[in-house]
Amino acid sequence: MKKIFLILCVIVASNGLFAQQYNLGFGARAGVSNFLGDIGSGDLARNFVYNMELRDTRWAFGTFTRYRFHPLFAVQGSFDWVRIQGEDSNSDNSARRGRNLQFQNDLLHLSAKLEYYPQVLTVSDVGYRGRYRLDYQTYFFAGVGGVYHNPKAEYNGSKVKLRQLMTEGVSYSPVAVTMPFGAGFFFTYDRVHRFGLEMGWNWTFTDYLDDISTVYVDPSQMSDDPLAPALANRYIGVGNVPDAVQYGPDSPRGDPTDRDNFMTISVSYSYLIRTKGSFYRRNYSWLWGKRKRWGGTKAKF
Repeated sequence: MKKIFLILCVIVASNGLFAQQYNLGFGARAGVSNFLGDIGSGDLARNFVYNMELRDTRWAFGTFTRYRFHPLFAVQGSFDWVRIQGEDSNSDNSARRGRNLQFQNDLLHLSAKLEYYPQVLTVSDVGYRGRYRLDYQTYFFAGVGGVYHNPKAEYNGSKVKLRQLMTEGVSYSPVAVTMPFGAGFFFTYDRVHRFGLEMGWNWTFTDYLDDISTVYVDPSQMSDDPLAPALANRYIGVGNVPDAVQYGPDSPRGDPTDRDNFMTISVSYSYLIRTKGSFYRRNYSWLWGKRKRWGGTKAKF
């Protein structure tokens, strides 16, 4: 019984000490983004990041809040502005060069993630001498989010919104569910300044981030805008490309079996705030030097 009691005391004390750490942080990040969808690069369609085109890399900015509620876990809420783009003219695939489509899309991405911190990849006291205020931690994360998007294409020097044109005869939603996952690490300096690097992959539940998914349709199925057929079929018969007949109605325009995805790599800075849970303030405040006063009145005789 004594051993059990001592173990419980250690757990309570350690949780109380953790509760007073710098667990809440607010930060910003900036980095690069890329896209995996129906506009790709090589002669052969390849999976995952191998089908990305480096020249289409663009930027990503965001803000986030992180709360570390346990030594092994934290939650992160974030809002990111991510630009993606793709161009068939950059492709080595002759069929895609003949298709000659291109897009640009600014994504507004809101997400919530659960982070896991394996202790074997954590150094809480760099140097192990007790005088460093610098720690190193690695984490993995997964979560859920939503993205607002509206793809555009350049036409005669202007940016034209594609979703309203119904280039494939489909009126798709500008909002899609995402599932972000990835990994990152950070250094914390002087307890409150945190510098990190994070890589995230975002699965989406839409195939229209690039406005390309299924087949070419007859212009009568598109919107009444005269730009719709011009931007739905931009076939260019220059070079070693297939004949124009392969880009007519009911011919493949995209691949509906795979959803669009995007990735980001970013560096971040966040500022941490010291927190204390109300439970520990109420019951274990003596652990950090605030003792309860027993009794509120003095007896008079």
